Amino acid sequence: MISVRSLRLLHVTPFYGDAWAYGGIPRAVAALARAQSRRGHQVTVATTDACSAASRLPVAAGDPIRGPRRATHELQGPEVRVFGNLSNRLVHRLQFLLPVGLHSFLRDEVGRFDVAHLHAVHNLPTSLAAHACLHARVPYLLQTHGTAPLIERRRLAKWAFDHTLGRGVFENAARWIAISDAEQRQLIELGAPAERIRTIPSALDLDELDLIPRGQLRARLGLRDEPLVVYLGQLIPRKRVDVLIHAFAALARPEARLVIVGPDMGSGGELRELVQRCRLNDTVTFLDTLAGQARLAALADADVVAYASEDEVLGLVPLEALLCGTPVVVGNDCGSGETIAKVTGGRVVPVGDAPALARALGEILDAQARWRGVACQAQPAVRTGFGSASVAARLDDVYFEVVSA
Repeated sequence: MISVRSLRLLHVTPFYGDAWAYGGIPRAVAALARAQSRRGHQVTVATTDACSAASRLPVAAGDPIRGPRRATHELQGPEVRVFGNLSNRLVHRLQFLLPVGLHSFLRDEVGRFDVAHLHAVHNLPTSLAAHACLHARVPYLLQTHGTAPLIERRRLAKWAFDHTLGRGVFENAARWIAISDAEQRQLIELGAPAERIRTIPSALDLDELDLIPRGQLRARLGLRDEPLVVYLGQLIPRKRVDVLIHAFAALARPEARLVIVGPDMGSGGELRELVQRCRLNDTVTFLDTLAGQARLAALADADVVAYASEDEVLGLVPLEALLCGTPVVVGNDCGSGETIAKVTGGRVVPVGDAPALARALGEILDAQARWRGVACQAQPAVRTGFGSASVAARLDDVYFEVVSA
């Protein structure tokens, strides 16, 4: 354990831990909370039970309001309070979170913390936490994880929320945490003072990447040495999986396979229809959410991971792919392109440009050994810049800064 002044830290996040269907936030917050516990802080996480379309995180039997203290792999780990949502269907379809008991917990408990760290915006948990912190005069950091701009789905609902239950949440943060230079620019455009923004990336759990299983995905699909392109992420318009399908068709390599892995958050039907129109039914496979080591196994088995999404302020999947030794192709629209350009390990292409994406995929598939070497060369930079221990140490400076103000 690293010797630091111990702080009482509260994380409030809509999704946590095993909620793989909801993108990078649950993974990043869990990795960070564990790293902060190892640094000697007293860490509490307040979250909802949202997990997937069909499942919820466990809440203590007989105590639906205050969730259990979850077991951790460390001798001293974060205390995780799980609050049951009123409707799991509303969460999955609309990300409309109604955690029963969270308001009471925050009202009664937030005053005992030194600082709060709130994750994502336009949601009830963050709003409740921000207002509780303001009432108790507890400073809070706001880490939006790319959710701040009114983009993609439910724009009107987000605007309405921000002008009612979410009023003042953004403006009253003691500091804003941007996870990339691209997000820093977003926050400034939205009115956050530049001098109060700190750019610190999302945290990666490097421990789970020590032993990466290989061959699982290929065995599951009956593949041997066929060229394999993998996309891993939510099926939503912003991820531009439609462009990837067009690019894969343009490759014109009947021996290659494309595997699209992730939860259908509204675009799955259209993407399957596109595969049919492109006559790719025999070479494209859709898989639902893969969790834990199965997710890493898919990244490791790929010859190239494609993640050419737009409005992506960071994206953990390309970084995890590099740590699995797999080169990546990402879009140049936002933080993912900036990140891969810095650490190398892949190609950066214009967002929405299917021919350019096809050429990049073909270039990597034509020289797989060389590109795997390039991916491996990028691993030290990824570990140093994005490992949870490094991120936790950088955040300590911000916490002490606001606590001492």
